[in-house]
Amino acid sequence: MFDYEKIPDWWALCPNRDCEMAATCLRHLVCMQVPQKYKLWTCVLPNAIEDGKCRFFQKAEKVTMAQGIAAVYKNVQSREARSLIRYALTSHLGSKGTYYRYKNGERLINPQMQQVIIDIVHRYAPGVEVSFDKTFEDYDFTRNY
Repeated sequence: MFDYEKIPDWWALCPNRDCEMAATCLRHLVCMQVPQKYKLWTCVLPNAIEDGKCRFFQKAEKVTMAQGIAAVYKNVQSREARSLIRYALTSHLGSKGTYYRYKNGERLINPQMQQVIIDIVHRYAPGVEVSFDKTFEDYDFTRNY
């Protein structure tokens, strides 16, 4: 059901079968199906549950993921706006290297980050239609909590 080659080894799994949310938690469902070849993985500890809630809970549902941000600039006519957008994205992402990993599709973009990118584009190019290089439905393994 899951492609374990796509799941980063830093993405925490949850072995807690006693959790009330286990049946709908992506971390638990992935953990229960780990292939035998994997012997070590990061995990959420049972004491992560406080007041019946787990702050690491992630609903097991597919979302629209994006890959590549070169197309973001496609409808931005102003050279100055493109430059400001690139600078703002680089600043938000933390470095030029990270910016280029997103731009070139090496890092996937979850829905929350897609919205941040759209907001940044609209700040410098209001009303422009924003698209990504590629979108597809998948589970979100880009955030750890």
